Amino acid sequence: MFKKIIPLALAAAFAVPAFAPVDNPIISKPIVAEAKAKFDVPKGKVKKLELGTVTVYKFGKIKLHAYNTNDALSDEFYALESKDGLVLIESGAMRANVAEFNKYLKKLDKPLVAQLLSYHPNGYSMFDGDAKIYATAGALASWQEGGGVYALTQNFIQGFGADKVAGDLPENASVIRVGQTIKLAGMEFKILPTPDAEGNYAIEIPAINSVYRHMMGSNVHNILPSLDYITAEIADLKNYQDKGYTLILTSHYPPEGQAAVAQKIEYLQTIKKLAETCRNKSEFISAVKNAFPDYQGANYLEMTAGFLF
Repeated sequence: MFKKIIPLALAAAFAVPAFAPVDNPIISKPIVAEAKAKFDVPKGKVKKLELGTVTVYKFGKIKLHAYNTNDALSDEFYALESKDGLVLIESGAMRANVAEFNKYLKKLDKPLVAQLLSYHPNGYSMFDGDAKIYATAGALASWQEGGGVYALTQNFIQGFGADKVAGDLPENASVIRVGQTIKLAGMEFKILPTPDAEGNYAIEIPAINSVYRHMMGSNVHNILPSLDYITAEIADLKNYQDKGYTLILTSHYPPEGQAAVAQKIEYLQTIKKLAETCRNKSEFISAVKNAFPDYQGANYLEMTAGFLF
């Protein structure tokens, strides 16, 4: 019997083992490097920082700064730069990385106009205090006690320590709604729905013909809580193909292109078929591993199996 879509609070609370060592990332660096080399992404200029790296992609007068933290969670977050200023898309869980990216942004000598936060609001207060925070009502609720992001943050604090985790979460935000387009620093951002029950959001960025979503990752397993959720994910990705997005930005993988979208659709379709034909959890896990032997994130696969069976 397949379980219904569950809130992010349940799907994410154990997304990373509570006591995962900092030097044991879920997604290995070789896999990340392979993804950058293999798929159809524009060439960017890589800048090595002390902890992570920033890849800068130019789209005419707009720049995308993609920060790969190299942390234990493989966090990745972004800033869009126009002549009018900077817009942050998500933050990261580790205090040192948030501080490093904030320092990098300050060197650009442009004001941080806004923070678009959904799944990763941690460390918001370490950025420019004048930058307004935007979120859907569902995302804002998930940051409060009882919400999924709040629970996940507490898990990180327990596992990595309060001194390392950016544990501060916003209590307030300018509320945006799905379907709304807002203009920040002269750039438009369209708020998109997600299958997540708590109401977190994705973002279309027309200025760079790209989209942000929480997770995809062409060579990694994903947390898939139900058949309905998988169906919704496939529909979203097929829409990405129809839109012809140049980049798909996610919070746990480097920017990817349309080849990765096609690969992930194939993965999801296979997962759905195996979920419908396998008789139990162990048979499902074995079948998925045989179908995708090189995929990372075995803990995510085990979680998916637990949800579906």
